[in-house]
This record gives sequence, C-alpha cells and structure tokens, in this order.
Amino acid sequence: MTIFQFLVIARWIYFCSVFVLFGSSFFWFYMGRERSTAGPGGLPQTLRAIKILLRIAAPLAAISGVAWLVGILANMLDDFGGVIDPANLRLFFFETPFGPVAIIRLTLFAAAVLVAILPWQNRAWLAALLAIGALLLISQAWLGHAAEGGAGLYGALMIVVYSLHMLAAAAWVGGLPPLLFALLEQRRMDPHGARERSLDILSRYSLMGAVAVTLIVISGITNASFRVAGSFGKLFNTAYGDVLFTKVVVVAVMLALAYFNRFIAMPRLRAAPSKGMTQIARLRTSIGFELSLGVLVIGVAAILGITPPPQ
Repeated sequence: MTIFQFLVIARWIYFCSVFVLFGSSFFWFYMGRERSTAGPGGLPQTLRAIKILLRIAAPLAAISGVAWLVGILANMLDDFGGVIDPANLRLFFFETPFGPVAIIRLTLFAAAVLVAILPWQNRAWLAALLAIGALLLISQAWLGHAAEGGAGLYGALMIVVYSLHMLAAAAWVGGLPPLLFALLEQRRMDPHGARERSLDILSRYSLMGAVAVTLIVISGITNASFRVAGSFGKLFNTAYGDVLFTKVVVVAVMLALAYFNRFIAMPRLRAAPSKGMTQIARLRTSIGFELSLGVLVIGVAAILGITPPPQ
C-alpha cells in the first residue's frame, strides 16, 4: 500500500467517524428534548441505536485519526519505516507546524474515547461528544490546504471558511443515520401517529438541512476560490480539478435527492391517507440512498484534501 492510499483510507474512515460523532449528537438538540426520552413523542429505540453508533465512532475516530497523523509523518519521511523513530517523532511534534495541532488532536481523541465509555448517557453526554466532534472538525483545518494561508487575516479566513464547511457537512450527513433510524422506528407506531411523527421529524431535519446546505455551497465555492487564487480556469485539466468536479457531481445528486424528499416526498406523505406507511417506507429508502452518497462524498473529499491544488 502506498502512503497516498494509506492516507486516503485513514482520512475516509476518520471523516465518517467524526461526522457521526458530531452530526448524530447534534440531531438530538434540534429534534427537541422530548425525542431523547422514552415518553410520549420519544425515540427510545433510535436513541439506543445511536448511542451504540457513537460508542463505535469515537474509538474509530481515534484510531483512524492517529493513522492519519502516521500517514502525514510517513509522507514527510517518504517511508513508513522511520515513523517509530523517537528522533523523528520529537521533530514532528516539536519542530513542525503540525506538532502542536497533533498534540491537541491526540488529547481530543482520548477525550472522545473516555466520554464514549462513560456509563451515563444523558444530554450532557451527547453535548460532550458534540463539542469534541466540533473541535476535531475545526482542528483538522491546520492539517490540510486551509492551513496554507499563513498567520494573517487571509489565513484566518481560510480556516473559518473550511471549519464552517466541515461543520455544516457533518451536521447534514452525520444527521442522516439517526433520521433513518427514527423513520424505521415508526413501523411500531400506529399508522396515523407514525405519519404525524415522521412529518415532524422530517420537518425539523429539513430546516437544519436547509441551513447546512446553504453554508456548504457558499463555503465550498469560497474554498475552491482560495485553492486557485480566484482563477477557476486553473481547475481544468488538473488532478485537483477532476477530483473536485467528481465531488461536486455527487453532492449535486445528493442535493437533488434532498430536494425531492423535502418538496415532493414530504408533501405526498402529508396528503396521503391516514396510514401513509407506503410513503414513509419510500422516504426511508430515499434517505438510505442519500446516506450512501454522503459516504461516497466523504471518500472523494478524503482524496481531495491530499491532492495538490493547481498553482
């Protein structure tokens, strides 16, 4: 396996894990407190499933995050053999710009695993994982292209735009697993109650999604302009441009699917007879496909982040 392939796989797993850590925790805060209870209006089975998912995502993020750092060091040395050399580790952590960020991220990985294994799992637990996920998403800006802007205002703007892009993307894609589980849980409800609850859940997610998608589009265009210094013509006939175009195409398909769910499928469910179970099942299938596309986009983004932008 080449260093490039190792980095792509590590970043792909890492992004998926942290997106779940942030987005699936965030889900319970815009859904309302009643959804995270076992009482009327609650989603106890979904909450149980997401807690398991979060307990898997936290150590997976830590392992893949450490692997990402190993890949960065191996790329610097052009070889995996020197990664465990104490002298190289000392230089990496204390003599390179990546070192302080790497130490912070290692601390966050440990915190994520520690919080994930705690026996109490209330809203404070979710809030802790949400905060750690946000910090992991923001801190990774200093490990990629966004860190190339320097220490001035321009560099700070690049970091902010990148951070907004990642947080919005994680809220959107990372919120799909609990949304899918929530719709699956409605199969145990009475048909009328299932329709009303599904519409309420979908409406809350759609409102968050509309804000997230707006931020993703604006920050995505801005990020691309940073990479090419405002000259988008540089993207043509370059590896970076090809990967970026692939990402844009897959995101466009996701947006089309999200538009269909919000403006066609949901009105159909609202206008359906009192049962409406067929429409709920179709929405589940559509959201499952949207989640699959989200995982694919994350993989493309993992490649894009280590592909040199055009000069």
